[in-house]
Amino acid sequence: MSIPNPPPGQPTPPNQPNPYQQTPNPYQQPQGAVPPQGAPQAFGQPPGPYGQQPGPYGQPPAPPAGPRKPTPGWVWGIGGVVVASALWAGALFATGHLGSDGGSGAKADLAGYRYTKNLCDVSPLDAFKKKYEIDLDASSTTHYGSRQKGFDLSYCSRKLKDPEADADSYSSIYVYSTARWHKATDPEGEFASEQKAYEDQSQKTYTYKTKAVSGIGDEAYLVTDTSGSGDDDLNGMTLAVREGWFTVETRWSYYGGADDKTEPPTASEVEEMLKSDTRVTMDGLKK
Repeated sequence: MSIPNPPPGQPTPPNQPNPYQQTPNPYQQPQGAVPPQGAPQAFGQPPGPYGQQPGPYGQPPAPPAGPRKPTPGWVWGIGGVVVASALWAGALFATGHLGSDGGSGAKADLAGYRYTKNLCDVSPLDAFKKKYEIDLDASSTTHYGSRQKGFDLSYCSRKLKDPEADADSYSSIYVYSTARWHKATDPEGEFASEQKAYEDQSQKTYTYKTKAVSGIGDEAYLVTDTSGSGDDDLNGMTLAVREGWFTVETRWSYYGGADDKTEPPTASEVEEMLKSDTRVTMDGLKK
């Protein structure tokens, strides 16, 4: 409702307020004036100097944020850990390993030994041929090779014959050779344990004994398998050699019938034949 103007011609008494005169708005700001910080703003006015939006009608806006506090040192420490973890994960994803300290994923040290699919080609068994003949029957020789992500493997198995044995002899003599090129894990940490673990397979009727031998590879072990009647009753003998991440085993296995007139070689003779032929195999894989 609008207020009417005073009647024309009617003066206003001196020193008396004009009842028809509008009262000035006490909240009105002069044009161009900047309200003090924290002062209320009228509805519809633009944001304050700090980009704050005015609050609800009749309420002042929230005061501007005070001076920033310094970031605690532990926050920067956590940030450094996060960045380092991201770099570590990136390196692991890109290369598949970190460093070359011999742990899992380190570069394989194959000591110059090259993979061959047919291990029989580099294992002539010249030392065993002085005592035996190699059975040339096709079914008496087995070999295969396998290339996997973790290791490569080559295997050769041959049957031997004692030339002094009778035609009806039931003796069975084999030489098994196995070579492994370890590509994912260094076998050094477990190699000795694998050979010594054979001793825990010993029973009343047969016994395993493991001993370290020198002069071949970085480390080598000889595992002897004898029957329960005595150390001279050889059932088999295995020479296991490790050089770097390359391992090779040569095993002589013997089974003789009760009526066989031939005698198997002694343990020392078999040991020397195993060492000689294993060295020849290792040399053949380096050519």
